[in-house]
Amino acid sequence: MVADSVVYHPTLTKLVKFWDVTPQREKSFRLLAYLSRFLGYYAYKKGYSKETIEMFANLKSHFTFIRKGMRFFKPIPHLQTAAKAYDNKLMDPILQLTTIIRNLGYAGYLTIDGFLFFKLLGVVDKKKWPNASKYASRFWLLGLVAGIINSLRIIYSLNSYKQTDENEKTGLSLADVKKKLYAAKRKLIWDLLDAFIALNSLDYLHFTEGDVGLAGVITSIFGLEDQWAAQKI
Repeated sequence: MVADSVVYHPTLTKLVKFWDVTPQREKSFRLLAYLSRFLGYYAYKKGYSKETIEMFANLKSHFTFIRKGMRFFKPIPHLQTAAKAYDNKLMDPILQLTTIIRNLGYAGYLTIDGFLFFKLLGVVDKKKWPNASKYASRFWLLGLVAGIINSLRIIYSLNSYKQTDENEKTGLSLADVKKKLYAAKRKLIWDLLDAFIALNSLDYLHFTEGDVGLAGVITSIFGLEDQWAAQKI
């Protein structure tokens, strides 16, 4: 039956499992929040009605609020990753240090983000600590800068392996090196775009809401792509 072919289709089964996990849902809401941000600016520039512009602004706020609740415990995995990197004495020193700083930065950012969630809920007085979001962005930017240095280090290291088809020391084939190099360059672009968002939130840059929204859409798609590839049926 046609209905059976749709219900039991592998892609649909994978999609159901994909959205049955909190991290995937959180990333999906991130995409929707930044898309709303971009569309709100687009509607403003094209002269759409005030109601339409307010609709996108409200959607962005609602999606952002939902995301904060979904990632309340996310600082813990980052602290665990930082601790494991610290204990790994065989790791490249630069990669080790940047991995530790990146994850501590993300943990700080997400911890303050959890506090902001309580402010939105009304548990904490909204007038208290008005600069909390700025401190969150600073921690996020710290983690991103460490991630950028980490990616540059990986790219520099892998470039030295491109001269031969097989590196005797690591056992990596040229195809493996190219794959890892592509992943490092992609992560570099990802972190640069997120750093662009953080710099605008801190008022170091002054680009439009549309530019920031578009950057967020791109990095959200990157995150969803990785999670989709890792999802097993």
